[in-house]
Amino acid sequence: MNYWIITDTHFGHDKMIEMCNRPLDFASRILENIKNTVKEEDVLIHLGDVCFYDEKKWNLLLMKECKGSGWLIKGNHDKKSNSWYLNHNWDFVADQIVITMFGERIALSHKPILAHSDFDINIHGHHHNTLHHPEDNITAKHKLLFIEHTYAPINLRKLVE
Repeated sequence: MNYWIITDTHFGHDKMIEMCNRPLDFASRILENIKNTVKEEDVLIHLGDVCFYDEKKWNLLLMKECKGSGWLIKGNHDKKSNSWYLNHNWDFVADQIVITMFGERIALSHKPILAHSDFDINIHGHHHNTLHHPEDNITAKHKLLFIEHTYAPINLRKLVE
């Protein structure tokens, strides 16, 4: 069993092509990489901002390509209720969680957790490859994950180690 992390897919948000220098086919690349990476026994943890428009279409399509369980840590663009996401094939939904794995207390969130210190590492998204939120005071405990370097899920164990 593997835990895979992905964030800020922003399906349907064409401005991401310009803002983050994404390729025109970024959505299909991401979906194909999820399909080829996440196995039935695995968990895909999405750190928020699944899509920008057509929530039903993109959430169902993403969970169709994901063979494993899907956990959603909601981002600032994920505006539906938790029950809406659960009814659209997500297995778990939260605003943030702290889990203990690989000998570490890992906080998983969309935005960096700034005022909370009950974790060893905070894996988060939101900043993309542009670091367009300089107001966030990120520390050595924060690990920014952005999709623009791989367009694929990243293994949680490798992120922590």
